[in-house]
Amino acid sequence: MPTLERPGAQIWYEVRSDGPALLFLHGRAGNAANWWRQVAHFAPDYRVVVVDQRAFGRSRCEPEAFQVDHMVDDIGAVLDAALDAGGIERAVLVCQSMSGIVGLRFALAQPARVAGLVLSSTMGGITTPDLRARLRDYEAANTIELPDRAFAPGYRAREPELFALYEQLAAFNTGFDPAWRTRFSDPAVTLSPDSFDGYAVPTVFVVGEHDLFFPPSMAHEVATYVPSATVADFPDAGHSPYWEAPERFNALLADWLAKTASW
Repeated sequence: MPTLERPGAQIWYEVRSDGPALLFLHGRAGNAANWWRQVAHFAPDYRVVVVDQRAFGRSRCEPEAFQVDHMVDDIGAVLDAALDAGGIERAVLVCQSMSGIVGLRFALAQPARVAGLVLSSTMGGITTPDLRARLRDYEAANTIELPDRAFAPGYRAREPELFALYEQLAAFNTGFDPAWRTRFSDPAVTLSPDSFDGYAVPTVFVVGEHDLFFPPSMAHEVATYVPSATVADFPDAGHSPYWEAPERFNALLADWLAKTASW
């Protein structure tokens, strides 16, 4: 599979099939392989692109080069390189958790290249002083750690095989230092409600009822700051609707693409 040389990093990516482009961007505990059920579902009708972001999976990154701005620029570089002739001009970005910050910043910087934005289990880096304080309180009250925290309560017992697979895929992220996660909450990286003047990228927030990272009420709140954004709630799911409820997630995404994406 191809790799892309980037500042301080080597990025692995894969392109499958043909048609309108979907770029899937994983969360902090994942990598490109986490999208296995989405790749299989959408490849017959779309050009599906998956990527191991810098320091995850098969990609490499120097410690000082793990920066959100570099990850935003990596999206454009992957789209440029994803086809032998001319790259991909426009794509829908499907972003899980951590990648919501990266994908939303890319959509703000290069809206002409984003046919739609799916923000799953993420607040997209949007914050206010009040939201930041409430999220700190939520974090402090939650003692559940990954990988259990990635799912609704009881998922490990209900789906032991899939839980074990998730653990195995996460174990491939040997290049990522957990201490780097604080770089995603740096005030220079976060977005304020007034960041969206003129924003017109079709956007949907996917919200799990039992998300143990971002309370659904906060996800709904930040969605009101993004012009014309909609919210799709997933009852009984936690932080990973794409994994916990793949049939529903894929059906929602397919319907949203058909009705809303601005190819």
